[in-house]
Amino acid sequence: MSTDPSDGADGKNSAVRRPTQATIAILAAVLLGVAAVLTAWSAYRASLTSDLILKNYSEQQATIATANDYLSRADQQEALERSLFLEWALANSLENYDAAAYIAEVMTDELYSAVDWWAQDASEPSPATPFVEENPYFADLESQVLIAEGTTLYEEADALRQAAEIADANSDRFDLANVFFAIVLFVAGMATIVHRRSIQVGFLSLSVAGLVAGVFIVVTTSGWANLN
Repeated sequence: MSTDPSDGADGKNSAVRRPTQATIAILAAVLLGVAAVLTAWSAYRASLTSDLILKNYSEQQATIATANDYLSRADQQEALERSLFLEWALANSLENYDAAAYIAEVMTDELYSAVDWWAQDASEPSPATPFVEENPYFADLESQVLIAEGTTLYEEADALRQAAEIADANSDRFDLANVFFAIVLFVAGMATIVHRRSIQVGFLSLSVAGLVAGVFIVVTTSGWANLN
């Protein structure tokens, strides 16, 4: 019985091809599995980050509303303080000391201290009203306390806005990473159905590059490893 030498050669080549094909299939499966896990994790982080955006913006709006309320009350209180001061000054200028004393009793302790400092101030030129920053009691006035609280709340609202913008940027990065992982899933899947070795290697190389790019985006995004 004769044997064809080419049979041995074909058998040898076939033996070489089989493990190579198996290796490609294993690499493709690994890439698909890793990309699937990373896609799920990136989508989870994007979802949590989106919730954080809404939370920060909601808290910002509530904080701004509270700040506006403080400043509105400050305007009303400031108008009352200036009105009481003018009435007190007018009563004194008309030498109606009983009325001046009554108005002084109506004043808050902080306003009375500010007015008393102004009345006894001997500096030249003296301020026209006690409502000046050099008055050591000016910052204690209820109107100024409300303004300070409102200003602080506005600063907190601005910090919440910045946090929401950062969370929005991070969410966009997670979404971008998912684009790369989707490419990996598609290209690595294609590598399992084509038969030409060069195309398979090219697909796997592209998959690895996409996976590396996606992982780089994820790990360079703030809070990527947090579970909440």
